[in-house]
Amino acid sequence: MAATTAAGEDDVTQQDMTFTKELRAATKEVHKLSDVLVNAKFAFALSDDAVWYDGLLSFYEIYKFLENNLPDELLPTELRRTEAFEKDFAYFYGADWKDTYEVRPAVRKYLDHLEEVNKKDKLLLFAYAYQMYMALMSGGQLLQRKRMIARKLWPGSNGVTAAEEEQLEQSEKPTDPDDLTTRPMPVQVSICPEGCAATYFPLKIAVLKGKLRKVLNDNYGKFDEKMKADFIEESKNVFLYNSDVVRSIKGVNRANIKKLAIVVVFFVGIYLAIKLGKR
Repeated sequence: MAATTAAGEDDVTQQDMTFTKELRAATKEVHKLSDVLVNAKFAFALSDDAVWYDGLLSFYEIYKFLENNLPDELLPTELRRTEAFEKDFAYFYGADWKDTYEVRPAVRKYLDHLEEVNKKDKLLLFAYAYQMYMALMSGGQLLQRKRMIARKLWPGSNGVTAAEEEQLEQSEKPTDPDDLTTRPMPVQVSICPEGCAATYFPLKIAVLKGKLRKVLNDNYGKFDEKMKADFIEESKNVFLYNSDVVRSIKGVNRANIKKLAIVVVFFVGIYLAIKLGKR
């Protein structure tokens, strides 16, 4: 039985990357612009709990919409995150967090567009699911693990080994960003302390990514030229709408200024210590 399961996992993880590469190439420029915005906006802020949870809150409705409107054939059950998001919000904001919760304008605009896409074709809605869940299983894993190390919630985080640091760096800087076959898998968040449920996946990330790629492969190759063009267009729209939502996240500037001030004080302290030591 175990051998059968292992073989099944291999079938899922060893997916043809042709369509994945084609889609990535078509969205490369807008994806790059989105990454620049995220990196600039969250230079220091993502280790701040308030910023992290507001970021989760801002994208919560998007994931919920996808999960409420896509069948299991397009969005496997193992990937669904609505309950995990709500568990994290209850931990950080309290059990009554929904009492004061409001959908922000950028998210409402996003949801209105998703409604239109859903009416046209659920396969076009899958374009959003593909990008959003891949992001959660890549960047989301990396950021959560860094946060857990900073908060001393990761086993051994008081003394992260050189090998672990190297693995993190390799996750951030793949040898060739356009060669998905050589891209290292992100270090998986393998434990689930309170407040970390949204990015915790019990199954292997490689298996879950393989399931998403299988859905892509099973459908994308059958698209006619118009459907393929529409799918690529919506895949680009994911990054444009995501960028608007990222801009709405609260507390980023405050957190960045605070962290930057700490860095400045640290280096000023070193400078003064050196100056005093020379006297």
